[in-house]
This record gives sequence, C-alpha cells and structure tokens, in this order.
Amino acid sequence: MIDLPATPAPNGATPRVLDFGGFLEAPGGAETQRVNQLGNRYAVMFTMPPLPNAREGRIWVNRLLKAMQDGARLAYPLLDFNPGTPNLSDSSPITVDGAGQAGRLLAVQNVQPSYAFLEGQPISLEIAGQHYLDFVAEPVIVGANGKATITLTQMLRKPPNAGAVLHVAKPMIEGFLMGDPVSWEIALQRNFAISFEIRESR
Repeated sequence: MIDLPATPAPNGATPRVLDFGGFLEAPGGAETQRVNQLGNRYAVMFTMPPLPNAREGRIWVNRLLKAMQDGARLAYPLLDFNPGTPNLSDSSPITVDGAGQAGRLLAVQNVQPSYAFLEGQPISLEIAGQHYLDFVAEPVIVGANGKATITLTQMLRKPPNAGAVLHVAKPMIEGFLMGDPVSWEIALQRNFAISFEIRESR
C-alpha cells in the first residue's frame, strides 16, 4: 500500500458511496422493498492544485504510478471540520472494545471522556493494517470511562479484532486507483495537473 504525500494536499474531493443494495418491485402495484447488501463502501475523486515539476509534481506522479499496482492510502479531507481531541494521548489510540462486533454498532474505548462524536463525522477503522472509511450516523457523547458505542452509516465490512484502532483525528481512505491515474498534464508554466480516484476494494 502506497502512502500518498500529505502535502501538498488535494484542493478538491468528490466522495461517493458504492451501494450494492437494490429494490424489489413486484408486478401489480405491490409494495416496493429495499434489499440491503453487505459490502457498501466509498470512493473519493481527488483533484490536486497545480504542482511544480521541480519536486512536488514528480513525487506525486511517481507515487500514483506505484499505487496503480499496490493501492493507495490518503487522509480523508476534513475541510473546515475540526475533530477536536478525541484521543486520551498521542500514545493511546482509540480502540475497538471487544471482538465479535457486526452490523452498524461499534463499541470503542480509550476516548477522551465527554468527547462528542457528531453526525456525519468521518472516521476510519484500521483492521490488520487496512483502513475502512465510514461516517458516524448519530451523535453520541463518550462516557466518563472513555467508552462509547458509535452507530455507523454502513454495516461493518469485516469483524474487527478487539484492540483494532479507530482513526478519528485523521481518518484515511484506502483502496485501488481508478480512472486514468497515469495521465497527467504538464502546463507551459511547468506545473502538473493531476486528478485521481481512490476506490475502496472491500
């Protein structure tokens, strides 16, 4: 997995959900039913500001070329959202509280007491080194014991082990590059124009 540079950061992002559910429409005007499927996930199209060829442009293009085969990981843009201080300390990450969890509920621990998870807040759950991006579905206040149960927007795609890390201050999206990432434009000002999409694979 290739970590894309943290700076310069993208100046544009278009997230979308990959929804594998569907609708059952019976003949004769019967009720339409929604069939939800496991495995819904996300993709984000990123655009970069003009990158000078002297350094940043070359590095970004090279990382993207390597990521075509190995996949890419990049911080999800928070824009003007400030996640605050969710962790107890830099050396004490937020972790999954107990194994065997499934569905849309995720119990976590080692959170700053009274920390407020907000509706729509991006997070990523790291399981065996793989990041799974998702969003908080409902607001919740962490208890005095540093524990909380978060409701997720999508169902868990893989059962997390107890102790798996939840990234709140810096959530990540990880997956394959889609589109045409080996194509880039070099302007007369010797700047690179780059756009690419990271699509979660699972």
